[in-house]
Amino acid sequence: MTTPAAPREIRRLRDLSPPQWKSGVAAWLGWLFDGLELHLYTLVATPLVVHLLGAVSSADPEVKKKSAYIQAAFLIGWAVGGAFFGRLGDRLGRSRTLALTVLTYALCTGLCTLAQTWWQLMLFRFVAALGIGGEWAVGASLLAETWPRAWRPWLAAILQTGVNLGILGAAGLVWLLLPLLPPQSERYVFLIGILPALLVFWIRRQVPEPEAWRNAEESVAVKPSVPDLFRGGIARTTWITTAV
Repeated sequence: MTTPAAPREIRRLRDLSPPQWKSGVAAWLGWLFDGLELHLYTLVATPLVVHLLGAVSSADPEVKKKSAYIQAAFLIGWAVGGAFFGRLGDRLGRSRTLALTVLTYALCTGLCTLAQTWWQLMLFRFVAALGIGGEWAVGASLLAETWPRAWRPWLAAILQTGVNLGILGAAGLVWLLLPLLPPQSERYVFLIGILPALLVFWIRRQVPEPEAWRNAEESVAVKPSVPDLFRGGIARTTWITTAV
């Protein structure tokens, strides 16, 4: 009887399979567009809120207050989105959920262009943040389940480069576009945010679900629930990671 050979350990980039490369590119591009989407608002926040409020100038206290509310809603949505789409990723799969997160933040960032009041802008930014926070969680899970385990510390650093390059990209695009726009047209920079939606079609066609997720779906009869994270031997790990 022949013993099956152990899988070859991957040590170099050229040893990665095409599905691994595709999952890596999808996650990195998702984080790149995350950085772009989250920074667009900060670049045009003051003049845009001045226009939405009909304020005389940026010195109006209401401008700072409403700008802060909008940014706070974004940060809350970021946190909630990580939990919501992270859970959805367990149910639907990493690739499908990754596509949903990108579609969510791309479309809702584009909808910011249509905001007529400050609270409408806040609502669109909140929903966009759900997608951004979800992409961080699902993209990281996708890489963790497809790329070599020993590479995880480096993968976290590589994903972070995507965010920072996205922020730089947003700054460069806004710098180029604003001089071309008429006065009080800052809202149109949010149309840039629709571009990542094109990534969704590629993800759904080219990025397969991780084998680890498929095996778990087939082998587990009863799916664990969120409260199970706080029970038994895993509870200690959950509380420690949450605190950190």
